[in-house]
Amino acid sequence: MKITDCHTHFFPPKIADCPEKWAEKNGEFYWGKLVGKRPDGKKSLQGFPDADKFLRDMDSAGVERAVIQGWYWVNPATCDSENARIIKFAAAYPDRISAFASINPAKFPDPERQISKLRDAGFSGIGELHDGVQNFDFLSEEFSGIARACAEANFPICIHLTEKSERQYLGKVATNFDAAYEAARRNPDTKFIFAHFSGGDALDGFPLPPNVYFDTAAFPLTNDSAALARATKKYPDRALYGSDYPIRLYPRKFREEEMDTIVGEAKSAVAEEVAQSFFSQNFEFLYSR
Repeated sequence: MKITDCHTHFFPPKIADCPEKWAEKNGEFYWGKLVGKRPDGKKSLQGFPDADKFLRDMDSAGVERAVIQGWYWVNPATCDSENARIIKFAAAYPDRISAFASINPAKFPDPERQISKLRDAGFSGIGELHDGVQNFDFLSEEFSGIARACAEANFPICIHLTEKSERQYLGKVATNFDAAYEAARRNPDTKFIFAHFSGGDALDGFPLPPNVYFDTAAFPLTNDSAALARATKKYPDRALYGSDYPIRLYPRKFREEEMDTIVGEAKSAVAEEVAQSFFSQNFEFLYSR
């Protein structure tokens, strides 16, 4: 069975020993707090594989294609430098790697020109975006301009939606659910991917606008196999397999990032009749409409 992991990340391996220093230098303080040393002194859950390790983990798990999501960087300069690094990886392995571009919607003038430039560079979409971290408004004219440009370029927009539960964890920052859904409704020709089970809404049967998909990134940390089975059964044509690799999803079992375990858990949980749609066909359909 073909497997596309539509939600991975690829951070600079050379900064693994001290990501906080790199984050401070680039003014990306939220990311530094998120991936640096944990307050309890335990190892960060974030992995920093190089390209070879990334591809080996894909091969081991049977993942045919990985989509590297950008990060919700605050500074445009960070977006530009990280985009350049990631698209170089994707260009070297076009049959294995696709890439979404990092942008900060609050600092993204002339979106039609810039989205066109990103498409010509080889990107497949934009995101992951986070309104709470990047301080932008889904209902602003600026975001509407970005959404229109993405519709023209056939670029999906991946949006991080933080779960609504009272559970607290390092780096948890709220997102505006109502505004994100309204933005999707106002831009029906734009395709949206609401990450992390649409912040949990997909688990509760919340009605999704017809242009909204959701991914399952990091599900072992926030949900169980029964929840995955329920969401994919409820939305068989909207669910996208995503792992959030290289975060360590099973920190009690593994000291390094890996893909095998989550793929196996997802295969066991998802009903056979929806498995192929979930693991690859729904993502391919995003680009065929």
